[in-house]
Amino acid sequence: MFKYLLIALVVIWLFYSPALRGKRAGGKPSAKADTPKAETMVQCAHCGVHLPEGEASTDEMGLRYCSASHRQAGPRNL
Repeated sequence: MFKYLLIALVVIWLFYSPALRGKRAGGKPSAKADTPKAETMVQCAHCGVHLPEGEASTDEMGLRYCSASHRQAGPRNL
């Protein structure tokens, strides 16, 4: 009797195991679906620090800055 219970538990475990669940769901692992997309890096026109494009603030001329205070100060004079 114990032998059949053990076999049933192994079959149930295999049916619900994460390795086989990914294959039944179309072969796409769920971990890769949550990976963030790469974002373009831009350089601050004032201090030169690199930051993601989504975090940069832009002025009227299209220059990108790392903060509002650098945007107000304007581009760096060389």
